Amino acid sequence: MRSSGKGNKKGVSEVVGYLLVFSIVVTIVSVIYASGMPVVEQTKESSALKSMETVFLTVQSGIKKVALAQSPVRTIKLNLVTGSLSASEHAGDITISTNLSPPIPPISFGNIEYTLGTRKLVYENGAVIESASGGSIIVSEPPIFFTNNSGNAHVFVSVINVSGTFSAGGGVAEMQMRQSDQNNDTKVIYDGSEAVDYVHISINSAYALAWSLFLNNSYKETFGQLPTNTGRSEDSCWLKITKGTDGVAENLYLTLVTHNVSVS
Repeated sequence: MRSSGKGNKKGVSEVVGYLLVFSIVVTIVSVIYASGMPVVEQTKESSALKSMETVFLTVQSGIKKVALAQSPVRTIKLNLVTGSLSASEHAGDITISTNLSPPIPPISFGNIEYTLGTRKLVYENGAVIESASGGSIIVSEPPIFFTNNSGNAHVFVSVINVSGTFSAGGGVAEMQMRQSDQNNDTKVIYDGSEAVDYVHISINSAYALAWSLFLNNSYKETFGQLPTNTGRSEDSCWLKITKGTDGVAENLYLTLVTHNVSVS
């Protein structure tokens, strides 16, 4: 009988030991899972965004070719592993003001957005923008630039308006870009032949921070100093370029062209 009692105690001890080991293993696995999964998800998200950034650069190039009538239609195949993609017809507007008459009304533009959690990639007015909760920045520049040499300064602005109801939420999708009317989708508003006293650029957009940084940096790179006539709010920004001031040459000219491209 004593021998049997010892055997029972030994069996109980082994069971308890196994339970303790199992509990420790489960705890360790749970800790690793809890601490490691956010890192894995963050890595997957960053990888998806990096992949989509390459896609957006291709979209930017395709829309530019269509806008400049270098290609009537461009088609891009997209593989959306995660996140969603959609086009918006009314994302914002840009107003270009000068001392010339008549004044130019605001020019509307749409955009294309890829959303993954709180982060976004955006094609807007010729630029590719990356946005997160902390702000936004242009990662590929739009066809807006300044020159300043031989006593002449020139402001070049191409407004590319994308419109359509394209959307995709997973799997393989196809985006087609085309001009709706080749005779009317490109308009030259100013051809750069007439001198102006100033050019005032105002942009209304959810990504005003990115546009403000781009305009101010472009000004500094061209004219050698930061602009003094500039400003920004949460959803708008502006920059004024005046002849003969803040590094700008005495003669100032403006070229302004608009393009319309439909996406589907």
